[in-house]
Amino acid sequence: MDAIERQPLRVAVVAPILLQRDAISLAVRDTMRILSKDAGFEAIHLGHACEYPEIAHRQRNTSGELLLDPVYYTADAAIFHFGIYHGLFDALLGGGPRVKIVRFHNVTPLHLVRQADRPVIERSLRQIEILRRADEIWADSPSNAQYLLDRGFEHDKIRVIPLVVEDPIPSKLSQKAKDRISVLFVGRIAPSKGIHDLINAVACAPALQSMLRVTIAGNTHWSDPAYIRELQSLIEKHHLKPVISFTGTIDDTERDRLFGEAHIVAIPSYHEGFCRPVAEGFRAGCVPLVYDAYNLPHIANRLGRIVPTGDVEGLTAALSELVSAQVHGMASPDEPVLPLDRGRTSVHEFDQLAQEWAQEFTMERIASQTHDRLLQLTAGRTLQATDF
Repeated sequence: MDAIERQPLRVAVVAPILLQRDAISLAVRDTMRILSKDAGFEAIHLGHACEYPEIAHRQRNTSGELLLDPVYYTADAAIFHFGIYHGLFDALLGGGPRVKIVRFHNVTPLHLVRQADRPVIERSLRQIEILRRADEIWADSPSNAQYLLDRGFEHDKIRVIPLVVEDPIPSKLSQKAKDRISVLFVGRIAPSKGIHDLINAVACAPALQSMLRVTIAGNTHWSDPAYIRELQSLIEKHHLKPVISFTGTIDDTERDRLFGEAHIVAIPSYHEGFCRPVAEGFRAGCVPLVYDAYNLPHIANRLGRIVPTGDVEGLTAALSELVSAQVHGMASPDEPVLPLDRGRTSVHEFDQLAQEWAQEFTMERIASQTHDRLLQLTAGRTLQATDF
């Protein structure tokens, strides 16, 4: 009996494609790390492709292949990571593990994507209905949970379990350069991210430009080439090349350097189901400047500045206030001068509050929540003899 009780809980993690530096792929990677043998679990990724050599992967391209795979249908539980349409998710309609869980990353709204991407977004929005067949849905954020509730999903099936954010290397605002303020955007280069609004905001504040440096970092392979050209033209039009620079795709070392130098992380996005860069920014001592879209107010946690979505004039004003206040605050870190949504805050107090909020997204905390739910959902399972 003791030997049976010590057998690991076997979990099939279903996600179409795992790519380096892709937001959903990072979430899948962290799920695999959480479900380690040391923690009493054994997990395998089932999907089309995987760029992480350390992850146990089994190629499955369709829901039919998945449903016929003994690794899948004899697993104690399956966790589906859903963020965009794929045929693998149709397996939720069939048999398989007794417990099926969906990690819901949300879908970019139809009006925020380019015309060429609309068909896949339309299919994604329809496929969300299949998620009703799951035993439980883990939403990345309160806004993702609310989205499902607004569509009539059962309240008792939905739980908010944030994503793991344990990068970049922690640093403090008080330890950063005092002579020039660095602003950082990190993410996919797409119109829904509002980068054009950030550029226009900088253009509307010529008095700031001598004390400001803006860096736009994003994976150009998965970005919109036409939009990148539009942004570059906008920078040239406003003569902002000395102020704004593109890095293109960056590795982890460069990411840590950029976050470590940045004073402000600016994400004027029109849609964010979670927004990892804001949480990363808190770890690195960056004040967030964001729109009030979807999960951005929650992830900013009143420790930054929130602007009405699409309000470039408001974005300009907030950026100007933050930059001016940081120049003053860096010289007097105990003086409450930062104009944050929570009220005037000193640089030292911001550093403390930012690190406290960042603890909400540690591997230890998210792993504990994940383990607890899996154990409760699979309580009383019948063990089956099969190897992953």
